[in-house]
Amino acid sequence: MPQTDNVFAEKQDYLIEIKEEVVKRDSMAAELEKMRTYQKKLTKNIASEEKSIADEIASTIKKRKQELSDIYDERIDDNRARKKKVENKRSKKKNEQMNERIQDETKDIRDDNRELEVEMKTLLKKNKVPSFCSSKFFFTMFMPKGTDEIIAMILEFFVYFIGLPAIIMFIFKKAVLSHKKDINMAFWCTLIAAIVFIILLIVYFAAYNSVKMRNIEVLKEARAIQDRIKANNKHAEAIKNSISKDQDESHYNLKSYDKKLKELDEEADSISDEKQDALKLFETDTKNVITEEINGRRLPELERLKAEKKELMERIAEGEKKYSDKVLYITNKYARYIGEDLCKEDKLSDLIALMEEGQADTVSEAINLYKGQKSSR
Repeated sequence: MPQTDNVFAEKQDYLIEIKEEVVKRDSMAAELEKMRTYQKKLTKNIASEEKSIADEIASTIKKRKQELSDIYDERIDDNRARKKKVENKRSKKKNEQMNERIQDETKDIRDDNRELEVEMKTLLKKNKVPSFCSSKFFFTMFMPKGTDEIIAMILEFFVYFIGLPAIIMFIFKKAVLSHKKDINMAFWCTLIAAIVFIILLIVYFAAYNSVKMRNIEVLKEARAIQDRIKANNKHAEAIKNSISKDQDESHYNLKSYDKKLKELDEEADSISDEKQDALKLFETDTKNVITEEINGRRLPELERLKAEKKELMERIAEGEKKYSDKVLYITNKYARYIGEDLCKEDKLSDLIALMEEGQADTVSEAINLYKGQKSSR
């Protein structure tokens, strides 16, 4: 080592010695930077692996739980479908037997109505009264009785005296009047509707006089028969409603269906209980098994990365200490004499080149010449 007062009188070998130390320092710095970069990469890889493991555990648990739930849900849906079929069959069977019961309990009424209808037709035929006089429409239009028939008569009058004229007027307007020019459309439409109304009114009163009034006594007897038929129909409807509302199903022999429905309800309860037990077991046991399996498969790689990072951090700490020692060594031994700014590889190379070319003989001359060249540029 040169003496302190002779540093600037040193030759080329002194600068080469400094350069070698600087190169070592810079190499240490580069190696440290490389290790720090790799440390960051390892940190990201570790975080990514930890997240990947956590995501795989979460997604696998969710998937397995959903699969387990789906299996029981399929059994529940199958149970519901079978129950629906049994309920439909039961309902069909009940309706069939209910209809049979209605038919049976209203048989006498229906037989009586058939006899009354024959009696009415015979009466009308015997007295040479038109057969249409036995229809509900005739009695409603000409001999209404009761609130329901009066309301029906009003509706029939509306259709007969207003609806028909309006329809005929509309058809005539489209077929004939729309092709005419320079005519009073409102006048002709009103005229046609009025003519049709008058014709229908004449027809009605003609029928009223020629049919009803001429055969009034016979029609009164027919009306009485019609009232009996109407009363029978109300009685039959009451029986039907009573049977429909009857909550006692013992008449219909549905025990086999009720037994099957009870079995299906018990099966549904059993499946639901099994599902709850299976989900509880999944939460307390299966989740842990899945977690252990994934950890057993994935953790070794994660631990390897962590161990590698730990080893790298130790190497970085060791390298930082060596680098720090090297920096202090260069500072104390060289930089405090020639300056920190010249303790760079490129500048030391320039100084050495000046001495190799013979432009300077000592370190002091090389430094002065180098600084002079820099300031002149």
